[in-house]
Amino acid sequence: MIKEYAYAKINLALEVMDVKDGYHMVNNLMIPIDLYDELTFEPNDKIELINNEFEDNIILKAAKLFISKYNINSGVKITLEKNIPSAAGLAGGSSDAAATLRGLNKLFNNVASHDELLDLGAELGSDVPFFIDTKLALCTNRGEVVNKVDADAHVFDLLLIKPKTGLSTKEVYKNYIYDNVSKKEKIDNIITAIKYCDTFSLKKNIFNDLTKTALNLNTELNTIYNDLKKHTDIYLSGSGPTMFIINPDKDVVAYIEKNYKDCFIKKCKTKKL
Repeated sequence: MIKEYAYAKINLALEVMDVKDGYHMVNNLMIPIDLYDELTFEPNDKIELINNEFEDNIILKAAKLFISKYNINSGVKITLEKNIPSAAGLAGGSSDAAATLRGLNKLFNNVASHDELLDLGAELGSDVPFFIDTKLALCTNRGEVVNKVDADAHVFDLLLIKPKTGLSTKEVYKNYIYDNVSKKEKIDNIITAIKYCDTFSLKKNIFNDLTKTALNLNTELNTIYNDLKKHTDIYLSGSGPTMFIINPDKDVVAYIEKNYKDCFIKKCKTKKL
C-alpha cells in the first residue's frame, strides 16, 4: 500500500492577465500549507475511489489517465481522507490529482518520469503540475508552467477563514477585467520577503487580482472580508472564498472564532520547504 499527502496552497501573488487560447495568462506565486488530504493506493481489479463525494472526481480522472497512458493491466483502490474544504480556493482537488499521479507511479514501479508526471498533471488542470513537487513556485502561462523559487522559506502561522457559501472559479474569471498593470515588482518583493522572513514587507506586497471580482460576486464573503479588514491584514486565496491571515494576533483569532462560528476556521502554517 502506498500513502500520499495532498497539501493545500495559498496564493501570495496572483496576477491575472489577458486571455490567450481560451485561458487567462497568470503569474501565480503559490506556497504549500500544512493542511492536507491523505490518499492511499492498493492494487485492485478495477479503478475505485473510496469516500468519493463527487460523481466527476478529478482523482478518478487522474487514475484513469495514468493507467491508460502506461497500458497498466490492473486497477487501483484509492482511499481518500478529505481535510481540505472543497471549492475553497485552496486547490484541494488539484493537489489530490497530483498525489494520485505520484501514488500510482510509486505503486506501478515508477513507470513515469518526473517530466511526464508534470505533463499528465497539465492535462488534468492548470494547478496540478505545481503539486507534483509542492514547493514554493511561480507558476506562469495558464498556471501549468512551474518555476521553482530557490528560497529556504521560513514558516509563517496562518489562519484560514472560509464562508459557508461558495464561489465558482469559472464565474470569477469570467467576470474579471484585467487592469493592464504589471505586478512584477510586487512579486519580486514577496520572494525577497519570504527569503528574509520580512513579515512586514510580505504583508505589504501580497496581492490577488481576483479579490475585487470575488467580493462583488459573493455577499457573505464581501461582508466578512470588509469587517476583518478593519482588524487585520487579510487576503483571498485563489478565486476564493477562503481568506487567510499571516501571523494572526490572538485577539483577532478570538474575534473571528466568536463572530464567525458558521465559517470553516483553521489554524495552520506554511509548509516547511
